Amino acid sequence: MARDAAASGAPRDGELLQRLRSEPITGMGRVVYSSNAVFLLELEGRDPGHPDEPLRAIYKPARGERPLWDFPTDTLHMREAAAYTVSAALDDGTVPPTTLRDGPHGPGSVQLFVHGAAEDAPVDRRSLEEQLRSLAALDVLINNADRKRAHLLLADDGRLHGIDNALSFLPYPRQRTVLIELGGESLPDAVAERVRGLAGDAARRAVLREHLSVLLDAAEVAAFEQRLDVLGASPVYPVLDPWEGRPFEWW
Repeated sequence: MARDAAASGAPRDGELLQRLRSEPITGMGRVVYSSNAVFLLELEGRDPGHPDEPLRAIYKPARGERPLWDFPTDTLHMREAAAYTVSAALDDGTVPPTTLRDGPHGPGSVQLFVHGAAEDAPVDRRSLEEQLRSLAALDVLINNADRKRAHLLLADDGRLHGIDNALSFLPYPRQRTVLIELGGESLPDAVAERVRGLAGDAARRAVLREHLSVLLDAAEVAAFEQRLDVLGASPVYPVLDPWEGRPFEWW
């Protein structure tokens, strides 16, 4: 695929990303109740976190993307990969490994399938709160316009993940989130340090810019870098308009 720069990611994910991009597909099923075409793939080989199960991925082909008035056509899958690329650069662990590949319905994004926690599983509320705040900072940086509650996934290992990140990276303010109540609060120290560390590291930024430039247009990359500079200099969650920031049906 021409967009192999989407291979960028956290070093610990390198082998897994390569497997997601290249392992033969052995099965596929449709994920229902989604706005765009979404499929669950089974790949050859085993899931490293669940060795008794096959490796699975969520596949979102470009040809299955519903046209939107505010996002360029056939770009949503690349925005999924871009969201992971930023998450990996921050080393926050919030977005599951995501890359691009050719699949049964053409080019699209593939994201590691995450096993959700059981409904009766105990929850470490302090850890969950910390992870929510880390994810909220990522959403500020990627300008996520679609952070519904259904897009917050608690895995069976206790880690919180942000999924369905396609409606991100518009070059003008458009953040909408169920985490709107964080507006005006300071980022936790550890989260602020990750943001400042990335913002102030010219070499890391250059690598990130190179990878994002393959997935997004120049204005979107420039706007992302501006948000990174602003949040790094003033690590405070932005105050969002209650109407524009969170549609009522997201509760």
